[in-house]
Amino acid sequence: MATIDTEILESLIPLRELTSDALAELAREAEIEELEARSVIFRKGGDDEWARYVLSGTVVLVDDEKRQRAVTGTGNAGVAPQPLSESRPYTCHAVAGTAVKLIRLPSGRIQQLLESSRLPEYGVEQIASNSDNVGENLFYRLFEDLMSDRLELPSMPNIALRVRDAVTEREAGAAELAKILQTDPAVAARVIQAANSAVYSGQPQVDSLQPAITRLGLIVTREVVTAVALRGVFRSKNPTLNKRMEELWMHSSLVAAIAQVTARRLEAFEPERGLLAGLVHDIGVIPMVTNAAHYPELIRDPGLLEATIQQYRGEVGTMILRRWNFHEDVIQVPLWAEDWDRYKEDTSPDYGDLIVVAQLQALSSDPGGSASPAFTDTPAYVRLGLEAQGITDGASMLEEAREEIAEAQRLLIG
Repeated sequence: MATIDTEILESLIPLRELTSDALAELAREAEIEELEARSVIFRKGGDDEWARYVLSGTVVLVDDEKRQRAVTGTGNAGVAPQPLSESRPYTCHAVAGTAVKLIRLPSGRIQQLLESSRLPEYGVEQIASNSDNVGENLFYRLFEDLMSDRLELPSMPNIALRVRDAVTEREAGAAELAKILQTDPAVAARVIQAANSAVYSGQPQVDSLQPAITRLGLIVTREVVTAVALRGVFRSKNPTLNKRMEELWMHSSLVAAIAQVTARRLEAFEPERGLLAGLVHDIGVIPMVTNAAHYPELIRDPGLLEATIQQYRGEVGTMILRRWNFHEDVIQVPLWAEDWDRYKEDTSPDYGDLIVVAQLQALSSDPGGSASPAFTDTPAYVRLGLEAQGITDGASMLEEAREEIAEAQRLLIG
């Protein structure tokens, strides 16, 4: 029987909510199901004991109205994150469009592990009564509400969801993406702006969506739309909170711009994914700020509120990005973004390293910023190999890339 790596399982919905021990246990029960093209996987109205994920090949789902949706996996880390069906009995037919490999897991076991991985069955009030740590109480309240779908999380903007679905799930072309983006002129204008950026200097200017999308490519367009649309997440109707959100957005957009510019100098990174990672590295702050009103102690003591945010924003941010189905290498960024001395046995660089370096460069440009190490003194700097790229001084790098960073910020801020 083929074995499934737990790293693959932890990218799947809802398995990403399981503990590492539960994932390892489930991996031992996983099976690989191989089917020829045109094989029927399951029929509408049927039921069985399996949850299936597409590891490789394409499965076509057909509903009662003959509408079709293709689900494709590209092998190993490219497994489609959603199960073929989350409903029992099945609400559609599933047919192998090509020869396919499916990961097959016992659905009852998944449910059992999900339930055992949740927090113990006691209320937030009980936690609060047993703990004097107000910040810890806030975190557990957020966690309980998140797992019970009660927490008001920042929502991924609709235009970003539509574009991500079109590109990731349906492999839409430039013409279809252009039709979607035409419904949001502000985002559409930013896509055209990105296609006319200095990165594409020497090429003719484009003034309409379809050639802009063609020039950027579908994946880059998806990331640009997501990044631009996230601006709406950093807003609040409360004037006091909105001021904090504006400050958070300005910091995040600067870090994102520096990360994108730095990523362009490194072969292992995608600049637009670096931009996105920079924008969401502090996303966990948003629900913590908006939910702090439930705790008068935090409102009365701004220092305690800030200490609570500093301690728990990484965990909350990672939970949000998992719910948004972001790529795993971005999901982990909130946990690593301010771990200046992070050690890892694997010496290969990741987006956490990129954001550490981008943050430290951003902080070095702020005379009133908090004390922090020089980015050249961090393990992230070594793993990224920036010295070989001639990047040895934050100030000179920022000066050299000033126009590129300003252009990236104009894309985000307008």
